[in-house]
Amino acid sequence: MKILIVEDDKTIAEQLCDYLREAGFVVHVENDGEVGHYEGEAGQYDAILLDLGLPTMDGVSILEKWRKAKITTPVLIITARTSKMEVIRGLEQGADDYITKPFDMEEVAARIRSTIRRARGQGATQAVYKNVTYDMRSGRVFVNGVPAKLTRTEFLIVQYLFINQGKLVPLNELIDHTYEDFDNDSSIIARHVANIRKKIGHEIIMTETNRGYYVPKEPGGE
Repeated sequence: MKILIVEDDKTIAEQLCDYLREAGFVVHVENDGEVGHYEGEAGQYDAILLDLGLPTMDGVSILEKWRKAKITTPVLIITARTSKMEVIRGLEQGADDYITKPFDMEEVAARIRSTIRRARGQGATQAVYKNVTYDMRSGRVFVNGVPAKLTRTEFLIVQYLFINQGKLVPLNELIDHTYEDFDNDSSIIARHVANIRKKIGHEIIMTETNRGYYVPKEPGGE
């Protein structure tokens, strides 16, 4: 899952970035309000962490502009302010959730996953195909109940395919949600998928040549 953090406190932004990357997210950080506003409109993200007190453009104004522009990406506002009115303003402008500094990193990751599930209309906390399970709460992949030994990139690929289970994920979309910096060598995805198949089975990830990849839904699944 790909996350945008718009936070002017570089120490907090770095701490969030490091933890969320370790937790299996692809993360992009902006420290300026106007730049963050543009990135939120131009980029493709699964969720955005947005600080309210930003230089050049405050968080509530950014959120208002996004929603007026029909940007529906889930937004969690970050605030160190004790005033409930700031949180209320953010929620009224379309924020999906909020976290207050100082915060627990595990809770932040859990809230992000929960917000993304709600936005996607996913009530379930697990995605399953055959003997492979992606657990959305823990952010782990299991094969026959045993945690799969995947590299970070392999995990991000499996995660995104299971989040979009039953749908063909175009190659460029998979790249965008898997890599923070990419060298345009699309064959690297094929190599990662080949390694993933060795670890979780060859019948889990399906290929449509020159188009993309998908994980099928179980027969009878919605």
